[in-house]
Amino acid sequence: MKKITIFFNRDKGLFFFRMMISMILYINHGHEKLFHFSEMLSKIADPLHIGKLPGLLFAAFSDVFCALLLLLGFKTKIASFVIAFNTLVAFILVQHGDITTFRGEIALLFFSSSLLLFFTGPGIYSLDEFRKKAE
Repeated sequence: MKKITIFFNRDKGLFFFRMMISMILYINHGHEKLFHFSEMLSKIADPLHIGKLPGLLFAAFSDVFCALLLLLGFKTKIASFVIAFNTLVAFILVQHGDITTFRGEIALLFFSSSLLLFFTGPGIYSLDEFRKKAE
């Protein structure tokens, strides 16, 4: 019996996964930080005690710029590491490791998703792979 690989393969799965994670991260978290920055600054937590502005800048970098990098599959390992760090801090220090709350669950899901992309890479449907082939 011949395997059907037209619809089922690792790279198509990684492409879809990468697209969904990056779009959800940007739409639900990055957009708000980008267009309502001053509003967010007044209500954001400072769990690392580095100041609200540096904390929000890092979170915005993660949720906007790194989400865009993931979407494109460019510098995926670095972008996914930054997102993993940001969401782990959110889960442990802001949500107090409480997986029973919606926000805690979401932070842990984003952490797990970005860690998966860190270990697997973006797949062949990415700018990272396109650059490798061009060299």
